Amino acid sequence: MPKIIEPIEPFNEIYYQSCLYNSLFPVIRHFQLSILPLLINDWVVYETARAGEGTLFGISYRSNKGLIEALAALGIAVEKEQFAGTVVDKIKSAVDMGRPVVLWVDCYELPVRKDTFRKKHLPHTILVHGYNDCTGHFHIIEHLQMENLSYDKKTIRMEDLERAYIEFDHEFNQGQMKLDSYYEFYKLNQAASMISGEAEQYQELIQANMNVITEGLDQLLEVSELLYGRLMQQAHISLDHAAQQLDKLNSIILAKQAESYKLKLLQMEQEPLSAILQSITNEWSMIRAIVGKYVYSNQFKVEQFAELPDRISNIYDAELKFYETFLTK
Repeated sequence: MPKIIEPIEPFNEIYYQSCLYNSLFPVIRHFQLSILPLLINDWVVYETARAGEGTLFGISYRSNKGLIEALAALGIAVEKEQFAGTVVDKIKSAVDMGRPVVLWVDCYELPVRKDTFRKKHLPHTILVHGYNDCTGHFHIIEHLQMENLSYDKKTIRMEDLERAYIEFDHEFNQGQMKLDSYYEFYKLNQAASMISGEAEQYQELIQANMNVITEGLDQLLEVSELLYGRLMQQAHISLDHAAQQLDKLNSIILAKQAESYKLKLLQMEQEPLSAILQSITNEWSMIRAIVGKYVYSNQFKVEQFAELPDRISNIYDAELKFYETFLTK
C-alpha cells in the first residue's frame, strides 16, 4: 500500500527566488496556511557586480527574518540537516509521520529530468510527499524542465532520488560553509498568531529599507551611464558577458512578476501601482529581447543596444514613482 501525504498540489503561480520556495509553498498550503507572510518578509534591491570586461546588473532578495524563523512565526517547524547520508528510510519515516520532505539534488542524476539527466549538473530541490514500497518509488512534485514554470506530480525510483541527493553533496556542498540540504516540515501544535494588516506591514518594511532600495537604483543609473559611454565608443560587448547578463535579466523579470503577484495577494494591485509595475516589467522584457537576440544570433550591432541606456533610465524613474505611490497608499 502506498503512503501519500494529501492534499498537496504543485505551485505554478509564480517562480519565487529559487526552486526551494516553489517546493516549500505546496507544503505551506498543505498545512492550510497562507504563503503571504513569507512573501512580505522579503524585499528586492538592484545590485551591480564587476564581471570580466564590465558590470552586470541584477537583483537580490533581502529578508526581515530568516526562513526558519519566518516559518515558525507562520506555525511550521523544520527539522533540517546539512547532509543526511542515505535518505530512503529517513524520508519514509518522515512521510509516515505526515511530514513532507524537501531535499536538494543534482539534476544530472535524475532520470525524470530528460533535459538534464547525464547532461548538466544543476542544483535543485524536490518535494517528496509519499512512497510505495511495492514499486520502490517516491511520490514527488518536480519541475518538468528548466525553461518553464511547470511543476507536476511524478514518481521516482527511491535509489535514483538518493543518488541525486548524494551527488548534490559531492558536486555543490563541499565548502566550509555547508548548506542545509534536507528538510522535514510539520505543523506546530500551537496555532500561529493571526496576522492582520499585511499591506501596512509590508509598507513599513519597504519604508524602513528605502535607503538600500534607492542605493540600488542609483547603481542601476550608473550602469546606464557606463553603457552609454561604451556604446558611444562603438565598443563590442562579449558574448559571454551578454549571456551572463541575460541570466540576470531573467531573474529581474521573475522578481517583478512576483512583486505583481504579491500586490494582488495584498489587494493593492489597483491603478496606478499595477500600471507602473507593468511598465517596469515591459521595459526589462524589451532589454532582455535585445540582449537575447545577440546571445542567440552571435551578431553584435551597436544600434540594437543603443536604446538600452534610455530604457534603464526609464526604469529608474518608474521605480521611484512606484515606491512613492506604494508608500502613500
